[in-house]
Amino acid sequence: MSHMGATEDAASGRPVGSGGTRLHREPSPRAAENAELVRRIFDAFARKQGFALRGVFAEDATWIVPGDSAMAGTFHGRDRIFRFLATLPKETDGSYGSQLIDILVSDERAAALYRATGQRRGRALDLDQLLLFRIENGLVKEVLALPSNPSAFEEFWAP
Repeated sequence: MSHMGATEDAASGRPVGSGGTRLHREPSPRAAENAELVRRIFDAFARKQGFALRGVFAEDATWIVPGDSAMAGTFHGRDRIFRFLATLPKETDGSYGSQLIDILVSDERAAALYRATGQRRGRALDLDQLLLFRIENGLVKEVLALPSNPSAFEEFWAP
C-alpha cells in the first residue's frame, strides 16, 4: 500500500519516500548513536556541565544563530562555540534553560526540538526552538539554531 506518493520497498514492503528514503523505519545503529549524542548534550547543559562535552564537538565545528540579536552569529571552532554557549547563563543571570522535547535522527543528521526559557532585562523567553545538527564520525560538525518565533527571540536577546 502506498502512502501519499510514496512507493514500497520491495524487500520490506515499507513505504519509501521520493528520495528513496524509507519511511517509518527503525533507526540504524549510527542514527541511534546520534540520538544518544544529542540527549547527552541536553542532559549535560541541564546539569550545568556543558564543558564536559568538549569531546563531542569536532575541533572545527560551527554553530550558527541567524538574526541580528546579541546572540546571532556564526561561531567557528569548538573553543568559540563553548565561549558562545557560556554567555547564555551569563546574559540571563543563570535563568536560561532548555528542555528537550523530541529528536529526529538519521545517519548524518539530527534535529532536536526543545523549549527554551529564561529571563533577561525584564523580558521573558519561552518558546520552542530547533537545533539542526550535522554529525560526522560521532562528532558534532555543525549546528543551526532556529527559533519557532524569530521576532520573540530577537526581542529577548536585543541589547
